[in-house]
This record gives sequence, C-alpha cells and structure tokens, in this order.
Amino acid sequence: MKIETENILNKRLIISFLIVLTILFSYIIYLNLDIIDLNDDINSKDNIYKLQINNRINEIEQLNTQLADLQNLLNIGLDLSSSNNIYLDTKLSEKDKRYILSSIPSSSPLGKLFITSKYGYRFHPIFKTNKLHTGLDLRANVGTKIYSTADGIVLEVRNQDLGGYGKVVKITHNYGFETLFGHLDDIFVKEGDIIKKGDLIGLSGNTGNSNGQHLHYEITYLRKHINPQDFLYWNTTTFNTILNKKQDSINWGNLIYAIMNNKNIILNKEINVIGTR
Repeated sequence: MKIETENILNKRLIISFLIVLTILFSYIIYLNLDIIDLNDDINSKDNIYKLQINNRINEIEQLNTQLADLQNLLNIGLDLSSSNNIYLDTKLSEKDKRYILSSIPSSSPLGKLFITSKYGYRFHPIFKTNKLHTGLDLRANVGTKIYSTADGIVLEVRNQDLGGYGKVVKITHNYGFETLFGHLDDIFVKEGDIIKKGDLIGLSGNTGNSNGQHLHYEITYLRKHINPQDFLYWNTTTFNTILNKKQDSINWGNLIYAIMNNKNIILNKEINVIGTR
C-alpha cells in the first residue's frame, strides 16, 4: 500500500514536472518567436529610416547646389572693360530690361522652383545609359500650374501621350529662342496661339517616359539646346550676370544690340503712325 502511494506521488510529480517543463519550453519558443518578429520589425524600420535619411541627404545636397548657383547669379556686376557694344557699356533702363526679359525666356515656369535633375550628360534613370539631358527637371506635383517664360507663339501642342516627353507644349519666341514643356498632364493652349510672358499654358504631370511627377523644361537658341538654369533666375536685379556667362554661341552684345534696335524701329513706326493721324 505504501509503495503504491509512493508510485502515485512519483507519477504526479513527474507529470507536474513535465507540465511545468512543457510550459517553460512553450514560453521559451514564444519568446524566441517574439524576438524574431521584433528583430524583423526593427530591421524593417531601420531600412525605412535609412531610406528616409538618404532621401533627406539627397534633398539637402540638391538644395545646397541650388543655393550655390543662386549665390553665383546674385553676385551681379558687369565687366565694362570690353566695349564692343553701346548697350553693354551703358546701363539699360528698367523699361529696356523688362522688354528684353519679356522677349527672351526668363524666370521660372513654376511658382516654386526646385531642380531635381540638371542639364548635361547623366545616367538615364529609365534607359540605364549615359544620355544628354537636354533640359532641366523641375519638381512639380501633378496639376501644378505651368506658365510661359516669354512672349511668343505656340509652335507645337502634343495632347497625346506617345512616350518620350508625353504631353508637350513648344513655344517659339523672338530672336531665335524656343521653349519646351514636357510630361504635362493637361494643356490649355493650342498651336498658333499668341501668348504673353506669365500666361498659363497647362498643368504639370507624369506623362511619357517618366519615373516620377515633374516638369521637363528646355530652352533652345537657333535650334541648339542651351542650359536653362541661368535663365530661371534672370530678372531685372540679376540682369547683368547672364551677360557674363558663355551660353553656347550666344553673342549677348550683338543680340541685345539687335533687340534694342528692333524696339526703337517699332517705337519709331508707332510714333510715325500716330503722327499721321
């Protein structure tokens, strides 16, 4: 009887021990699984944070580059040592400057300006080869208003997304300049429209071969692509800075001389017409 009682107690102890051992083992497995999930969560968040930090670093670097470019543009002053043109050796009036700036693409086609990809050769994000980027990519959410940067005539409107620059507006301006606006979402002008600087021409988008919403902006002079960057910041205050830069075959002296002569001819014709009335 005593032996049976001891056997029963031993069995109960063993069962109790096994139960406790099973509970402890299960709890250890649970803790390990929880730790694995926690590590996965930490690694996932760590990757997200690293990506966010890298994006912020890239934005800061782009902003610093833009600030440096802007600082260079604001360092105004004209070297008067070369006297090959009367209009470069004397101060133009504010009215003359405004006339020139309305004739040649100047200022930004957007309300807020942020360059995401510069003019020049680059590794193309879609085609994965080095290609000449013939304009600037400007940050713009879909639906951002796009404005003409000079007086002109709408030369081409492409309302269908056929790849490339997608929906496009091309404007021809005075004195050999043209501008192109690509990846548009909507277009408000048609071919042949006469427009003024600052007129609304469409809304930015993400059409064509694009890896993100933005505006592609080009300037050509005598059908040759030129870097639009200096022109974005060109206004009456920074007027002389662009004249000191070498822009792909633009002879600013001769060009401004032609513009001012043309303006005077037009003005004289208007005066003569008024005088004969």
